[in-house]
Amino acid sequence: MPSDSNNSGPPQPNPILTAYEGYIRDTPLVTRYVLNSLLISFFLSFFVNPAYALANIPLFTIFKFELYRVLTSPLICTDILSLFFAFMGFMNHGIRLEQSMGSSLFAVLFFSLTLVSNLLFLIISIILWGLTNSQGYLVGVSMGIWSVLLAIIAVECSQAPPDTHRRLFFLTVPTLYYPLVLLALFSMFAGVKLAYCLGVAVGYAYGYGKLDRIKVSTDRVSHNHRHLLSLLNLNQFDVTCNVSDR
Repeated sequence: MPSDSNNSGPPQPNPILTAYEGYIRDTPLVTRYVLNSLLISFFLSFFVNPAYALANIPLFTIFKFELYRVLTSPLICTDILSLFFAFMGFMNHGIRLEQSMGSSLFAVLFFSLTLVSNLLFLIISIILWGLTNSQGYLVGVSMGIWSVLLAIIAVECSQAPPDTHRRLFFLTVPTLYYPLVLLALFSMFAGVKLAYCLGVAVGYAYGYGKLDRIKVSTDRVSHNHRHLLSLLNLNQFDVTCNVSDR
């Protein structure tokens, strides 16, 4: 009588490994790196608070000259609810926009929106501190993916046809006003945040061509992208030659 092992089929695939492989396959480069950074930040928050080192705080960014914070602030996530909504939002809007414009241009867009909105946050905070002499404006925090994700959504919606609509839960919203409805929803539950308001404003300004001076031409990005790929291929060739010589 044959044993049960002979009748058994091939081993079932690991669902976790299958989900990870699907995530790697279906998620573009920049979106994947941003989401991975958020995930790493979330796990680090169990041991240290990454906001102390990475968030855009005027007291540290300006007065301690920690300028890197204007670029690292969106990559912070310290609670599970924010991580869940970040993955939901960025997996939707980030993937769609990156696939439509390419990873290089999307990376430029992501960091351009981050830089402009964070600089405006610093300028407004310093002005309010000078007018009110309140130290609270110096320790105000701009961090989290939603400040730049709202800007990306505003860019996308500002360039959509005027007669289109989007669905938000049970509401059907004109696409042009979709970022404002999202902002109102966040403000209702989490309070009004200057960083979120600036993100939406910068996104609309970028989408309507008011920030064309900071835009990088497609030809320049494509040239730099090809140059980077050629360097990577050259380095790979050198490593291969060194290994073969040995």
